[in-house]
Order: sequence, then C-alpha cells, then structure tokens
Amino acid sequence: MTSPRTDQLADFVALLKAEGRRSVLGVDCGTGADGLLVVRAGLHFTGVDASEENIHAARARGLSASVATGRSLPFADGAFTAVWAVDALAELPAGARNDVVRELRRVAEPGAPIAVVLPEPGLVPEDPGLGPGFAVLRTPA
Repeated sequence: MTSPRTDQLADFVALLKAEGRRSVLGVDCGTGADGLLVVRAGLHFTGVDASEENIHAARARGLSASVATGRSLPFADGAFTAVWAVDALAELPAGARNDVVRELRRVAEPGAPIAVVLPEPGLVPEDPGLGPGFAVLRTPA
C-alpha cells in the first residue's frame, strides 16, 4: 500500500510525462525521497532545502541539491518545467506563503505545473480560510 503523498507524486509525474516535461524543482526536498522517485521515473530532479543536513543526505543519494528556501531560490527565471513544492507552504503565515508562490512561479517556465499542499484551516491564525489539500497550480502561459 502506498501513502497519499506517494500517490500524489505518481500522479504528478504522470502529468509531467504526458506533457513532455523533463525537469522538476523539489522545494523543501528533505533527504530526497521524493526526488529519487522523480529520477526513477526518468525525469531530472533538482532539490532545495533550508537544512544543510538534509542537502548532504540528498546528495548522498545522488541527487542534485542545494541549500535554499522557497522565498529565495538560486535559479534563473523559467529554469524548470515543473515544481514539486508540497511542503513549501506548511506552517508559513499568509504573507510568506504569497512570497513563496511568487518565487515558485518565477523559476517555473510559462504554463508549468506547480504542485503544492494548502495548509489546513486554522493552522495559521491570521488566515483561517485556506482549505487542506493537494493542488496543482499553473504559471501563466
């Protein structure tokens, strides 16, 4: 049996393959478990995480990864054909979430899918209206 997150990633990878996309940026990539699944599916993965320890672990798994946060990504505009950022908005206040989404859109090419999970209602007191759930956003084409 697979986890909901693994199923979401599998669905996202299937979408990317159907659209002919090749490069995925993984934001808050942790130790690289999701990145390995992306690479095994035949796509290029680049990960970022704020934790230097996590980046060392991801690199030990053979992944391209660097220390960075979703609010300041060290990549050119439109550098990636897709973004996997399911942990990037967790526990951030509304203003910070907006900053991260803007940065994700900046590094994604036009029309690129960006996978996120919206925080649960009440998780951030000043923004109780957001619902939980996996969503795929699109950059403007």
